[in-house]
Amino acid sequence: MLYMGFADERSLTYTTLFAQYLNWHLVKCGVDLSSTVRQTDNGSEHIGSWNAKGPSAYTRAIESVKGQIHKTIYPGAHRYQSDVETVHNLVEMEFYEIEEFENRGDFLNKAYSYQLFFNLVPPNTYKENQTPWQITSKKKPTLSIEIAKIPPIFLDDLLLKKLDFSTKVGYDVSSVPSRVQITPYSHHRCSTHNSEHGNVSVMVVEDVYYLTGALC
Repeated sequence: MLYMGFADERSLTYTTLFAQYLNWHLVKCGVDLSSTVRQTDNGSEHIGSWNAKGPSAYTRAIESVKGQIHKTIYPGAHRYQSDVETVHNLVEMEFYEIEEFENRGDFLNKAYSYQLFFNLVPPNTYKENQTPWQITSKKKPTLSIEIAKIPPIFLDDLLLKKLDFSTKVGYDVSSVPSRVQITPYSHHRCSTHNSEHGNVSVMVVEDVYYLTGALC
């Protein structure tokens, strides 16, 4: 399942916010995240400083859900995420290289349309000709289709809202309930995409979930 978030820079702050955003939405949709693994590379946006003595804010956000674990791949071990890299190439070719964006709102609307298309429409010939949602629902029939519809978000907007809420009421978006049902693996990727149309410049944080090795 593909989820996307966008920011003005690559940073631990934004990947942490995106982790919290997905935790909250997935739990709201009825997904039990216990006994799950969120897998990433070793970028500073995930692990913080290379010589840090404790877990990063991103790791703490993931593991704030009881039973959910943040795991990093071995440096350079790209074979562990070949399915994910295939998805990244598809997003590049099918969305970023062909769309034109008038402004941030237009960009986000088109990103949401593409994400819905990706999750619900095209069957994957390498995955028994099933869509990501079909693969997911087959493995866990009780899951709601709403998990395929979690909207993309500008993470800088979310940061401003969190800071405003924290100032007013002490709100913490990382506080989410937790239980166990599925075992998804995910990989985060950050890349920059610029457009001459409307001077749109964003950082992309893509989250691709797949179950027991099968892209969903």
